[in-house]
Amino acid sequence: MTDVRFQTFGLNARLLSMPKPMGVIHHHHEVELNYVFRGGVTYLHRGSMRRLVSRRLALFWGSTPHSLVQVDPGTEMAWITVPLAWVWAWGLPERFVRELMEGNWWFAPPTFGDRFQLRAWVKELQNPTQAQQRRLLLELEACFLWLADQAYSKAADVAPRWSEGESTVGLQRVERMAKCMAERFQEKLTVAEIAKAANVHPNYAMPLFRRHCGVTIRDYLLQYRITHAQRLLLTTEDKVIDVALASGFSSQSSFYAAFVRLVKTTPQAFRRRVGT
Repeated sequence: MTDVRFQTFGLNARLLSMPKPMGVIHHHHEVELNYVFRGGVTYLHRGSMRRLVSRRLALFWGSTPHSLVQVDPGTEMAWITVPLAWVWAWGLPERFVRELMEGNWWFAPPTFGDRFQLRAWVKELQNPTQAQQRRLLLELEACFLWLADQAYSKAADVAPRWSEGESTVGLQRVERMAKCMAERFQEKLTVAEIAKAANVHPNYAMPLFRRHCGVTIRDYLLQYRITHAQRLLLTTEDKVIDVALASGFSSQSSFYAAFVRLVKTTPQAFRRRVGT
């Protein structure tokens, strides 16, 4: 069985020139920022294709399975990750944090790149001194506060939505299958039902999804359930068994085994470590 790739990045940044499609679904605990200097990229995230174009920043919690599936010619972008516990400690508006935890993307207006020095952040985050890291964290905190303020202003801008016409037929079908899982992950969902959502035979759906996402349909569905469980562990005081059942698992034992395999720690340890 192929797992959804779990990675740990901490406070990190990279400047990517013509990044390649990932070819695999991955997830991580950090909040992720993507800023495109030129070109454009498309992500598969939470059952939908997300389009990010030049001079736009997107921010989302990386725990939800996601993958870079398309890259425009000549694309250059910045990629930054910030530990979730640090974001929580910044005292951001409750609504902003809640929607971030629910898997929403936040898009900054085009003026974002004029207010913050993205290239300098990426360069200094490669190997920051203690003093540089302290200053960078203050700048990132200011960035998040600014984004939260922009998110609820009447002048907030909306990033362009991905259009099916921009993709291959295969990616359109993959998106429909991912959307089906995102909407029905709490049910006893079969591969046949997921394939039906894309109008394809299960025997075709399975290799199609794996070819585009680098992961099986079953593992993507499993990770979606685990992501929902992580959200409940961090935002509620529900018992582990209640979290398991609310996330689509039939028993606490099956939930526990899947959680440890994918998150590399127990549900209780995750709640203590990330939620503090």
